[in-house]
Amino acid sequence: MSQSPQPQTLSTIQALRGLAALAVAVGHLRPVELKMDPSPLLGSWATLGFAGVDLFFLISGFVMVWVTRAQQGQVGLVPSFWAARALRIYPLWWLILSAIFVVWIIKPDWVFASDTSTPDVLRSYLLWPAPTLPLHAVGWTLIHELWFYLVFGVLLMLPRRYLPAALVVWAGSVVAAALAMPDPTIPELALIRHPLTLEFIGGAFIGLIATKRKLPYAKMMLQIGCLLLIVVAASNHQNPTPLFEEEWPRVALFGVPFALILWGWVGLEQIGIKSPKPLQSIGNWSYALYLIHIPVFASVGRLGQSMSLTGPFGNIILLILAMTLMLVASYVLHQFFERPVQAFSRRLRPRTLSKRA
Repeated sequence: MSQSPQPQTLSTIQALRGLAALAVAVGHLRPVELKMDPSPLLGSWATLGFAGVDLFFLISGFVMVWVTRAQQGQVGLVPSFWAARALRIYPLWWLILSAIFVVWIIKPDWVFASDTSTPDVLRSYLLWPAPTLPLHAVGWTLIHELWFYLVFGVLLMLPRRYLPAALVVWAGSVVAAALAMPDPTIPELALIRHPLTLEFIGGAFIGLIATKRKLPYAKMMLQIGCLLLIVVAASNHQNPTPLFEEEWPRVALFGVPFALILWGWVGLEQIGIKSPKPLQSIGNWSYALYLIHIPVFASVGRLGQSMSLTGPFGNIILLILAMTLMLVASYVLHQFFERPVQAFSRRLRPRTLSKRA
């Protein structure tokens, strides 16, 4: 089977990662501002930024197919694939979680303040499903990521021609399990049957098509996806929180538009349209940004309270300072921790395993 040439990296993917990370950050910045001023500049609409997680999941599915399609069916490389994903996720997670753990021991009211439950620290480090959120709450998304990588690694053992059918079977199993177990109490079952897995699978299908040919109707798909997203945002901007508390509405209202946007944006790059370089740069730091933005915002919020920064002017200072420090911290973590770790990881991989994995 012939394949169209693939670039080492897609500027589209990095730009979309940057957008997704910034969107989630804006969603988390609103509560910090609310603690300082009951009339924040960021309205309830900012909560829509949490939909950046749905875009992240679609991107993950796409990337896993994009970087492994040539190695599909090489059973011996699957352990290397799993090791590469673990080295991508855990080192930076452990670094930031350990800093949060120290603060939690000294000042427990500074961490996990929005949740009355007690986090399971061991499961937080392992990113293993638990009845409560991880100590660093954004880790719940990484638990979903690791589950997808685990199953996808198993599917990599199949011959290339069987992967599409296997993804369909997986999607069908998720739907059936979600309908049969609408509210399981066992954390592992809650993860396995969660409809958010369908976003990973949707991204994987887009990746399958993109590795074979240029994605058709790219501009139209991008326009439709953006239009649907605007309609969802306009219809729910006053109280978007319920959208993220219901599983199926979330997948339908955010997963579908973002899938079309991913299709369209990748398709445009395949015909030569590149993404903005600043967004690509932020995309390169997006994992660090995703993990560090809440600690940075919390620190800036406490600083603002101690300085009695209130009112519109104080809010503007808070927002500018929080976003600036977040970007600086993300760059530093990426440049001086994440990149060296990933360079070490690449040296450990067999030459036959894609360096993009």
